[in-house]
Amino acid sequence: MPPLALLAIMAAVPLILIFVLRINAAIVFLSLCLGSVLVRFVNNDAHQMLTMFSGNKALAGYGITLGLLLLPAVLTMIMMIGTVRGKTKVVLNLLPTIAVSALGVLLAVPLMSPGLKGAIELSPVWKDLVRAEVLIVGAGAFIALFFLMLQRPKKNHDEDKKHRRH
Repeated sequence: MPPLALLAIMAAVPLILIFVLRINAAIVFLSLCLGSVLVRFVNNDAHQMLTMFSGNKALAGYGITLGLLLLPAVLTMIMMIGTVRGKTKVVLNLLPTIAVSALGVLLAVPLMSPGLKGAIELSPVWKDLVRAEVLIVGAGAFIALFFLMLQRPKKNHDEDKKHRRH
């Protein structure tokens, strides 16, 4: 498969799933960040444990690393199906959805096998994506936090009056 097609599929799958299933993309973005933390701090121990129990170093390869990265996001997507309601919220959810898609590609490609990673990294699209890395991470984090703040429950003034003492 051509590297450009693979990049397009990697970017399109989360975008389509989040949009169609009405999943809160801000939380998925933060789950991808959690996956990145897991890869950084848990990856070596997970490889050692899998090798110890299976006796097969091939099993403890790139799959477990990608699994650590994507598992929090996938579990979050499953638990958050249908959490975005209303046409306005669905349209607003598009910004963090794009951030999830771009961040997912940025984090997943370096964890792939050397041959696949090398082919993708030679494409001009990948080079443009890497140049925009700071923008993707920074703007994505800001957008995710902003959208989470927008989703705070509204204070019900009638209930507030009932609980006040006069």
